Amino acid sequence: MKNKIILLLLSMLFIIPAFADTLPYYTNNIPASSIGIFQTGDSLTIYKEPDENSHIVKQFDFNYKQESMPDGVFCVLLNEKKLGLMYVTDIGDDGWVELLYDKHTGAKGWAKTEDRFQFLPWLSFYNMYGRKYGLRLLKDAPDSIDVLHAKPEDLAQNVAKMRYVKQIRLTAVRGNWALVSVVDIDKTPKTGYMKWRDTDGKIYAFPNIK
Repeated sequence: MKNKIILLLLSMLFIIPAFADTLPYYTNNIPASSIGIFQTGDSLTIYKEPDENSHIVKQFDFNYKQESMPDGVFCVLLNEKKLGLMYVTDIGDDGWVELLYDKHTGAKGWAKTEDRFQFLPWLSFYNMYGRKYGLRLLKDAPDSIDVLHAKPEDLAQNVAKMRYVKQIRLTAVRGNWALVSVVDIDKTPKTGYMKWRDTDGKIYAFPNIK
């Protein structure tokens, strides 16, 4: 009986991730070349060039049912909310954006936005989603970002250190720095600037979208 229970638990470990929502948890999950996110609808046409007469390289139809959504496409995928976000790596004229549509192969193509909110540069994305949901540190973020600074500068005075963070509330974004209020394990509020991204574009903290 004990062996059967162990086998059942092991099988659940392999089955559950296939149906899980998608979120970035490590710094290398987010391409340093990405410049923002694109929100998907029910369908998406990917072109080779930023031109509707260009060759279609991929056609997606999204029903936001966990068992049938494609793998390797999304930066964020919350099926229950029908929220799908893809990485944008370049922008063109007249609302065209270049998308990373296959994270496994690195394949990219162009799509045309339907409104001005469908593409959000990182700063706009953080100001919208980060301020709404707060931030969470990525699992392999360097220890150096645990220190809160008085100003958005590397050499600014250290005002606090984050330990066993329970919640990070975002107030504002200043370039690669974020003004945050942190609730730590000791329940003492701490406020200061943390570096959410380095100068090479590597992201250390991501909106805690739920």
